[in-house]
Amino acid sequence: MLREAVASAVGQPVPSLLTVAMVAGMCAAALLTSGQTAAAEAAALARIDAVGTRSVVVRADVDAGVTSAVVDRVRALEGVESVVALGPIVDARNSNVPAGRPVPVRAVYGDLGDVPSDGLAAASDLAVQALGLVDGSGSIVTTDGRELVVVAGLDVPDHLREMEPLVVIPAASTGPVAVLVVVADEPQTVAPLSAAVVGLVAADDPSAVTLETSAELAAIRAAVGGELVTYGRSAVLGILAVAGLLVAANLFGLVQLRRKDFGRRRALGASRGQIVTLLLTQVGVLAVAGAVLGTTAVIVPSMARGAPVPGLAFVVAVAVAAVLTALLAALGPATVAANRDPLHEMRIP
Repeated sequence: MLREAVASAVGQPVPSLLTVAMVAGMCAAALLTSGQTAAAEAAALARIDAVGTRSVVVRADVDAGVTSAVVDRVRALEGVESVVALGPIVDARNSNVPAGRPVPVRAVYGDLGDVPSDGLAAASDLAVQALGLVDGSGSIVTTDGRELVVVAGLDVPDHLREMEPLVVIPAASTGPVAVLVVVADEPQTVAPLSAAVVGLVAADDPSAVTLETSAELAAIRAAVGGELVTYGRSAVLGILAVAGLLVAANLFGLVQLRRKDFGRRRALGASRGQIVTLLLTQVGVLAVAGAVLGTTAVIVPSMARGAPVPGLAFVVAVAVAAVLTALLAALGPATVAANRDPLHEMRIP
């Protein structure tokens, strides 16, 4: 059936090329409109996410009584991606530069990636520069008289950038907490997670604890995403509807041109189902070719010039939707062709 459908498509070059062109245009139009919208949405949401739409920050005074035990309690909550607790600040200077710039040092509890566990302090790149550690490691002295060995390589996540320059000491025992940073799995869970975190802080003095959330940014994120998704969906549906009508009109014309061929097939014993399958297979082959052509014609030049392009899932979805639309549009003409009276069609000169 596939070979016969391909031969039939080749035998009718004009309608076949029109079908390929329509499907290619359908894909190109969808990618140039909704595809650009999807790429813009991803870029906009990434920019919003970059400023911390998923973070919950709890700040506690020294006498608030918040301890690092809160880390395990918060980590057990559903919807938590990571928890980091930082102790009170202790200033430190390079041991070789007593009059140098002081840099804050904090005890750290929770999820902060690869930090040394053998008593060493870990410093971010900014902290290394501020301390004047030319080789990336060295000795520092805190204001309370402790001498620590510092190594570079602390990777500071985005939600802790405001703490820079950052030097941390992994703490094995329970200690006081000055800052608790909780990152939610999704922006939508920030508000309920914030309420749960407040209940788990267990401060001796609740008035000495403040809560900072990104709930407003999360709401903006949801609104931006919703508006762009609605616009993109409407545009795609409109393009598919128009292109589907054009494909149907083209195929009705094809059925009229080939009515004698369909009549001859019916007279020779072909069933209505075989006629429908033949025409749908022909359209499917042409639609796949058009979808590949249309998506390639948009994506390749866009990538070459560095323009934003939608994700692979969106591109594949557009191509599949275009092929299905063409098949759906072909169903009517195929049904008409299958129900032609073979004797009547054979008598038409």
